[in-house]
Amino acid sequence: MQSSRITARGFEFEALTDGPENGDLVILLHGLPRNCWEWHHQIPAIAALGFRVVAPDLRGFCAGARPNAVADYHVQEYVDDVLEIADTLGGEGVRFHLMATSIGATIAWRLAAFNPDRVLTLACLNIPHQGAFFEAAQASKANANDQRERFSYFDDSSKTGNERVMFHRMLEKQGLPLEETEPYRKALDSEEALEAVYNYYRAIPLWQRDRLPKCSMPTLYVWPPESANIAPMAAKLNANQVTGPYTFETLENVHQPILQAAPEKLTELLVGHLRRHAL
Repeated sequence: MQSSRITARGFEFEALTDGPENGDLVILLHGLPRNCWEWHHQIPAIAALGFRVVAPDLRGFCAGARPNAVADYHVQEYVDDVLEIADTLGGEGVRFHLMATSIGATIAWRLAAFNPDRVLTLACLNIPHQGAFFEAAQASKANANDQRERFSYFDDSSKTGNERVMFHRMLEKQGLPLEETEPYRKALDSEEALEAVYNYYRAIPLWQRDRLPKCSMPTLYVWPPESANIAPMAAKLNANQVTGPYTFETLENVHQPILQAAPEKLTELLVGHLRRHAL
């Protein structure tokens, strides 16, 4: 596993990479308040299968890809970044496998839904397809209120000047040992970085009502109930948003970030997903 830089859309993205350059491409998207380091347990195992594995920092998380405007953090901007990163690495229109967690999963669902010709397989952790939230809310007002309460931290996260407080609060809540979180503290140890990263939350009103098509590629969805930000009904109804082969895994007694809190189990699930649908 090595660090690299990828130029796309006029930006320079930091990334962790591994595996043969001629292997099929696997792109891994991290969450917040983390960066590409979140995938360090899984990258070597996936590369060992013969894949070319790339975990890029999302825009805002690295100095070379940090635009200023809130609109620059519309979820579609992240999608376009990932597509051009793939084009840069594998040629225009290359198809790839996509795995993602947290806000990365929100990006991945949108990318896969609107670009099914680009995504060979999909694996998303914690956050379900946007349509699952809509369906749950339409089923009952109680469901809508439940999910709204679970996402109440969005308000504090979107307040200008509140970024450092939320960053440390989120890291503390994760309960990981220092060696697992120190790369995040170093990468985001500036007001400029934190403001850019938390623009994700400020941009949510720009796209939160968008309706996504269903996903047709083989899909794995992993839900950790203990993380508590996703209502059980939304997690359950996610199955209705996938028309291709679908696997739903529940990880009890595991909190976010599950890639680091239960690395062996997550690696097993992700490798198994690729073995079933990509090898």
